[in-house]
Formats: sequence, C-alpha cells, structure tokens
Amino acid sequence: MELSKKINKLTGAKKKFMKNVLETSSPVQLVVLLYEGALQWLHMAKEEIAVNKEAKVINWSDYANYMGMSLEIIDYLQDSLDMEVSKDFSARMFDLYSYMKARLLKANVSKDQAIIDEVITLMKDIKDAWKTASAQSI
Repeated sequence: MELSKKINKLTGAKKKFMKNVLETSSPVQLVVLLYEGALQWLHMAKEEIAVNKEAKVINWSDYANYMGMSLEIIDYLQDSLDMEVSKDFSARMFDLYSYMKARLLKANVSKDQAIIDEVITLMKDIKDAWKTASAQSI
C-alpha cells in the first residue's frame, strides 16, 4: 500500500499528529523523517531476526511487515526524485536507492542482519547529510 494511503488510514491523535508534522515541516525535514522511519523499521526487523532465532515457534510476519515498510519508504524517496531539478544528483540517488532495495530484498530472503546493517549505515550517512542541509537552510 502506498505510504500516503497508510497515513490517510490513521485515526484520532495519530492522524492529527501526522497532519501537524506534514503541515509544519519543511521538505528537507520531511525527508529526514522518512529516513528516520526507515531506519526504525530496519532496526525492528533486525530485532525480529534475533527473536526468531531464539523462538520455539518461528513467526516471520512482523519481520516481513518491518522490511516491507522500510522498502516502501525507500520506494517513496526514489519516486520523489526530481530529475528535472538536478539530473546528476537524482540519477545517483536513484541508483543508490535501487542498490539499497536490492540488498534489502536479499536480506529479506536470507534473514541476514549484516546486509541490513549495510543498508542502515548507508541510510544513516544520507540522513545525516540531509540533517546538515536542513540546519543550514534555517
């Protein structure tokens, strides 16, 4: 399901909070929030791998959900690239997002925490660059 549709399905305080965040954040701040969300989902996916290694009854449904959410955010970021504004930057980011998605799909199948860590490291570096850009634009 598309990210914006998931937000629209929220109710009550969650919906009010998300609406406030969306209305009061700059585009750069929203990008940072998306990265933070993807990172949170990836950390939760890693925790699920550990939980299932210890469990008597293995259940990968939460893991699949967390990986799916992180992939949806990366898809959204990739789809949001504006090739008209900065073709070189957008093309590089498109390739980087494609790489991250391919790695996460491999991790999804193999349940490999090291691959997830690789993507986490990439995402943290990019998020930090966006945070710096956000601070400089204030």
